[in-house]
Amino acid sequence: MEKKHVLVVDDVSTNLRCIGEILKDYYKISMAKSGEAALTFLAEQKPDLIILDVFMPNLDGYQTMELIKERGLSEIPVIFLSADSEIATEEKGLQMGAVDFIRKPFEPNRVLECVQKVLEA
Repeated sequence: MEKKHVLVVDDVSTNLRCIGEILKDYYKISMAKSGEAALTFLAEQKPDLIILDVFMPNLDGYQTMELIKERGLSEIPVIFLSADSEIATEEKGLQMGAVDFIRKPFEPNRVLECVQKVLEA
């Protein structure tokens, strides 16, 4: 059986590597270091899930999600990722249609559980 495909978008390489390590045994992982890179990737491939950092330079996670929707890709579930502990940040992401929200620093089990909940449903 083919592994489900997860696109991880974060401007911090360490976060990409950490999430990649957590998920690599279970899922096919692709990574993008910016919203722009994620949109370029999405023009070519359709992952089963996107893990998207909220705060990135140029295009932030919210803007990236808007552009994903505008391009007709709103069927791809998005989990937002953020170091911001403000409840408003989480609420905005969920109102935009995110299926979940992971706080940094993230707990490996929490990341895996969130992804499994979305992809194994």
